[in-house]
Amino acid sequence: MFWKKEDGIAVAEMITLFALVSIMTFSALPFYNKLITQTHRIKVETMYNKIKTSVIISAADSASVSGVYKVPYANQISSKNFVNLSDPNSWMDNGTGTWTYLPTGAQIIYSRIKQDDYSLIIHYHD
Repeated sequence: MFWKKEDGIAVAEMITLFALVSIMTFSALPFYNKLITQTHRIKVETMYNKIKTSVIISAADSASVSGVYKVPYANQISSKNFVNLSDPNSWMDNGTGTWTYLPTGAQIIYSRIKQDDYSLIIHYHD
């Protein structure tokens, strides 16, 4: 019967085990999704900081050469130096100052406002 030791697993035990595993899985999914979202945001913010650093270095280089602080145009910034080589297909650079993170569609938009000023914005598609 129920308490008697038999070979194999009873149907009631399988149903109980399945129920426990299902509950554990569904309770962990929101936490997992939150971690994935945070990871994607960190990748976008890292790229943002790399682009910002590149703009500042480029402007400082122009100041040291010509004496004038010139922010680069959008087509003078290339993401090939920024993209992590372990994940090269996750970014799309349109060559005009917009970089798109393909897994989420988030965009980093750069524009030169005037010779010594620029705008750099992250646009998330949540």
